[in-house]
Amino acid sequence: MAASELRFTPDLRPPRLHHSLMEAGRVFLEMGSSAMLAPVLKALPKGDGHTVMTIPGFMGADGSTSRLRQFLNGRGYRAIPWGFGRNASEVRSRDIDDFIAHRAAMEDRLAQRIEQEYLASGARLTLIGWSLGGLYAVALAHRCPQWIRQVVTLGTPYGDPRGTALYSVMGALYDNEVDEQGLQRWVEHTYSGGRLRVPVLALYSESDGVVGVGIAQCQASPDYVTNMAVMASHVGFPFNPLVFAVIANHLVEPHERWSICSSERLRPFVAVQDV
Repeated sequence: MAASELRFTPDLRPPRLHHSLMEAGRVFLEMGSSAMLAPVLKALPKGDGHTVMTIPGFMGADGSTSRLRQFLNGRGYRAIPWGFGRNASEVRSRDIDDFIAHRAAMEDRLAQRIEQEYLASGARLTLIGWSLGGLYAVALAHRCPQWIRQVVTLGTPYGDPRGTALYSVMGALYDNEVDEQGLQRWVEHTYSGGRLRVPVLALYSESDGVVGVGIAQCQASPDYVTNMAVMASHVGFPFNPLVFAVIANHLVEPHERWSICSSERLRPFVAVQDV
């Protein structure tokens, strides 16, 4: 889909208040469940050793994705951090175009790092981006398919940012009122780097307390994009055992996959998270 053909998702409702209020408690449940379900996670298909880079969300650093990298390393991948500190901590935007310019500059830095990793290993990388990190990852998949094997995004706000719980807070960064055209440019930036030729798995949650479900699906070419709902909190995406299982299952060849939902040991967790 061309950037000029994109339109705002009509459902811009932010997450339900009780989902937002439950974020902190749910993430501890997800962390604990990862430990409880460790034997199940160890039964997932082993990886082929290729490099997987994790990209944190807004104001997140590499520590926020360390549990996910630990899991991926245990499954046989070479999981590496993005290595650029706290995501967007230096942004001092006067308007949304300043933030778009920051995104473009960060994507340039990431592209250089991805190229270096590709040249060192001789194999394309998988990118896993959480929230804002997922916007970087999909933008780079459009721009640099020669270095990227596939992309997985976790709770990424693809659409108009008014559909997030943080929009009113983020609005304080701007001295000027954000207009409709500026918001459209924000959305289009993710898809403006050319035709998508890299598979994208976009994981979102209908009980996400930060990103509304109406803006949570990737709008790039449906030939390459799979949007999948999972049960997770926004903060809990990089700690959630069901998310871990989906990722590990997705990264391998189709004939090596197994049915996650058929596991009797995962069903109790799924039921607990469906709130």
